[in-house]
Parts: sequence; structure tokens; C-alpha cells
Amino acid sequence: MSIIGGASAVITAANLIADVGAKLSGKPATAAEKAKAKADAAAAAQTSMLSDIRKKGIYAWAQEQKLAALKAKIREQVLAERKTDEATLAGMKPQDRASAETSIEEEIARRIKEAVQAHLEGQARDAAAQGKPPKPLVIDISV
Repeated sequence: MSIIGGASAVITAANLIADVGAKLSGKPATAAEKAKAKADAAAAAQTSMLSDIRKKGIYAWAQEQKLAALKAKIREQVLAERKTDEATLAGMKPQDRASAETSIEEEIARRIKEAVQAHLEGQARDAAAQGKPPKPLVIDISV
């Protein structure tokens, strides 16, 4: 969960909790109840995020967040290039959607691979220009 994406998810979850609580009690949710639900949801999200950081370590967690953000950005680009959006995908038949999702994931993987390759080649060129050997690349692929 990215920090920005997490914040909007917390607000949405808080409003949903307040609305469900109001429907169950039979009276409309007050602003105070909505604020409390929002604060509770934010605290839960923060606790969850801190738990993830403790479990994975700050570096691994940050790398995971960067990769997730990169994948989301590339997904948006791919959808825009294909002149479609999430709503269109959601409206597809399950078989068609699975096929489209697979195609999108393959394109995301291809673009990430190309970006890593271009980065490595750039580092190798820079090192060669300085008369040094290229730096070794360490990729943490643990999940």
C-alpha cells in the first residue's frame, strides 16, 4: 500500500464504516462519528504499515512500494495506449478479462525488464568512460 494510495483508502474505509454503522443503528452518522471512524481507520492503516515495515525491513518495504508504484504507472500507460480503463476491464466477461489482465501483466513485466536493462547498460557505459569495471547489480527478489 503506498502512502498516498493508503490515505485515500483510509478515508474511503472510514466513510464506509461510518455509513454502515449509521445504517445498522438506524440513524444518520454524525460528523463526530465519521471523524472517529476516519481516525480509527487511519490508525489501523498505520499499524498495518508499521507491521509490514518491521516484518520486511525499511529498505525492502521501500523497494516494494517503489515497484508497486512503477507497476501502477506502467499499467495506466498500457491501459491508455489500448484506449481502455479499469471500468471497461471490470465490465468484460471473466474469460476476456483474464486474457486482458494477462496481456497487461506481460507488458508491464516486459517494460520493467527493458528499464532495468537500459539502466544497467547506462551504468556500464558510464563506468567504461571512467575506466572502471561496471558495478555489480544486486536485485532483491524475495517476496
